[in-house]
Amino acid sequence: MKSDMEKDKNKDSITAEESGKDKKDPYLLSTVSNTLGVLDLLSHYQGLTLAEIHRKTGQDKASLFRILYTLEKGGYVEKIEGAKYRLGYKFFFYGNRAALNSDIVQVARPFLQGLAFETKLAAHLGALHNGRIVTIHKEESPYDVQVTARVGSNAPAYATAQGQAILAFLPEERREHIIRDYTYRQYSTKSILNADECRKVLDEVRRLGYGTDIDDRFPGFGSYAVPIFDYSGEPVASVGVVATSERLREHKEEVVPKIFETARAISEKMGALEEMYPAAF
Repeated sequence: MKSDMEKDKNKDSITAEESGKDKKDPYLLSTVSNTLGVLDLLSHYQGLTLAEIHRKTGQDKASLFRILYTLEKGGYVEKIEGAKYRLGYKFFFYGNRAALNSDIVQVARPFLQGLAFETKLAAHLGALHNGRIVTIHKEESPYDVQVTARVGSNAPAYATAQGQAILAFLPEERREHIIRDYTYRQYSTKSILNADECRKVLDEVRRLGYGTDIDDRFPGFGSYAVPIFDYSGEPVASVGVVATSERLREHKEEVVPKIFETARAISEKMGALEEMYPAAF
C-alpha cells in the first residue's frame, strides 16, 4: 500500500499536470481556476494551513492568501485552530439547495407540514455544521406572524434551541470539542457566556429532551426544538417551531409534545429504534 506521503505526492503531481493543461486553454480564467483548485483541495481534508495548500497546489503564497481571504469573507472558507483553512458553511447551504431531495429533507417535509398545521406556527428543520446550526428546510404557517429564517441561515449552535437539541445528545467527546471551540457572545442577559454555562444548559436539555431559545438572540421571539435520530442512535438534525415569545410561553404545554411526536416520527423513518431514544422521549 502507498504511504500518505506518496499519496500526497501523487495528488501534487496530478494538480501540477492539470494546472499545466489549464494554461493551454485560452478560455480559462486562471484566477477562477486556481480558486476552484483550492476549494477542491480543501474538500479532501479537515483543514490545511497556507503553507500546506501552497505545497500541494504549487500556487504563489501571496496569491493564495488573497484567494483564501476573499473566500473567508464570503463564507466559502473558514479559518480554524492552528491557522488552518477548511470549507465554510456556504457549501452546506448550497449542498442542501442542490440536494433538496436528500433523505432527511425528503423524509421530514410532510411531518413539518403537519407540525406547522397543528401548532399554527412555523416549523424548522436544522442540521449541525462546524458548530453552527443551519436551517435546511422550513414550513411557514399562514396563521402566525412570519418570523421564520431563510433556508441556509445559520447561527452558533449553543445559542439556538435547535442547536442545543443536537449538541446535548452528541457523543461526549465530540460535544466537548465543539463546546471548547466556541467564542461565546452575549446577545442578551439570557445568553450563554462560557463553556461551563453551556454544559449546564445542555445537561438540562438532555434531562428535558428539548432545547429552548426565548428572548435571547432576538428579543420578543423564540423557539422550542427536539433532536432527530437516525439508525446510528446519534442526532442528525432537529425539528422546532419559531414564534413570538408570548405565543410560545402561552402554548408550551400544547406545542412541545407535538414537536416530540414529529421528531419521533421522523427518527423512525430515519431508522432509529425505540431503545435508542433518550429517557426524555
